[in-house]
Amino acid sequence: MSQSKSRRDVIKMSLGVLVGLPAISALNACTQCSKPSESSSSPANAPTAGAAEATPAAAGGTSGSGGEALTLVSETDPMASGLNYKHDKANVAANLQQEKSGVAFANQNCASCIFYKAAGQVDGVEVGSCQVIQSGKVKSTGWCSSWGKKA
Repeated sequence: MSQSKSRRDVIKMSLGVLVGLPAISALNACTQCSKPSESSSSPANAPTAGAAEATPAAAGGTSGSGGEALTLVSETDPMASGLNYKHDKANVAANLQQEKSGVAFANQNCASCIFYKAAGQVDGVEVGSCQVIQSGKVKSTGWCSSWGKKA
């Protein structure tokens, strides 16, 4: 895929800002059923776009307890970059480091977010799934603009 964002990615980001999580989940569900299979979309020996990020070995991935691959999301993924996601919250821009829901920025990270669920480890760092950034696993030490306080 080219460097520009697809229409679907732009809609996802817009819906995420305007409508919230339910709309993103619905659109992701739609995306999953409308994706062509790999065998029908590319020749057998041709590399697919983003193949280096899709393989667990290339992303430093390992398997989780359920046997699923723990592939990290790229910080340049359209949804991740739209939410200012960083694998290490120390790299978050200073203007975004604000208190949210009475929690100081120093105490905000993916592991303390309501949208995060631990899934395993990659290179000795805990990773998990995120209900908002669904294109890969996020690091427990990461942060994005959608951080929400756990109840």
